[in-house]
Amino acid sequence: MSDVKGRTAGLFVSSTGTELGKTIAVSGISAWFKVHTKRSPQVWKPVQSGVQLGDVNADSYRLKHGGWLTDVSEKEIVSSTFSAPLAPMAAARREQSTIFYAALLEEGRRRMERQGPLLVEGAGGVAVPFTPNKTMAHLAADLELPLLIVAAPLLGTISHTVTAIHYARNCGVQEMKVVIGGMTPQLQEERLSDVEENAAIIEELTGVPVLAMMPWLPHPVTYSEVKWQLWREEWVQAMEQQQAWTDWLSQCLGS
Repeated sequence: MSDVKGRTAGLFVSSTGTELGKTIAVSGISAWFKVHTKRSPQVWKPVQSGVQLGDVNADSYRLKHGGWLTDVSEKEIVSSTFSAPLAPMAAARREQSTIFYAALLEEGRRRMERQGPLLVEGAGGVAVPFTPNKTMAHLAADLELPLLIVAAPLLGTISHTVTAIHYARNCGVQEMKVVIGGMTPQLQEERLSDVEENAAIIEELTGVPVLAMMPWLPHPVTYSEVKWQLWREEWVQAMEQQQAWTDWLSQCLGS
């Protein structure tokens, strides 16, 4: 599937670190896309670690249920799962295994040939390695996908985000945008001006737009489909208030 510019439709989501909201963003984008197009995107997690398939805190589980992916299994969403809570390369070594980057790249390209745009969630930040010389940013670049960087909202985010952007550019990423990870309503009320100042400086230093702040909507830690449906509805409603972000997503995903 291609967008109007002839590029295969899709998006690679990474971040400036771990636990900043990548899985929330990808699953939410998937749900938003399904509401607006009446069809599901493809969602792919190349590698996850620190979990087992089926765990309620596994990214594959949260992507399936948060992303409203009723017709695919977790095994179809994620390529490799390692139990050690380490970066993928380290987790694979702990299990005396190896991640073959060429095979992952080939798999990504095969998925891009299927019907529907491809949403990819990396593991950790942009420089997290698959191998000694291939990282998340390399995969985004080699798949020729736009990169969405989820950044922390407050202290430290300017340095971390500017560094991530420059690293991704050096790896060959051609197009990228930033969103700020969500904060509790109380913290957002107290520190919103700080977040806005950080975002403005990031844009000034890099030329990369900061599109939005993600809504504060943590995933349910439950098997209840009712709670997941409520989460998806809340996310989609919140996304409707973020026109710059949804406009860009529509361009990337061909919706």
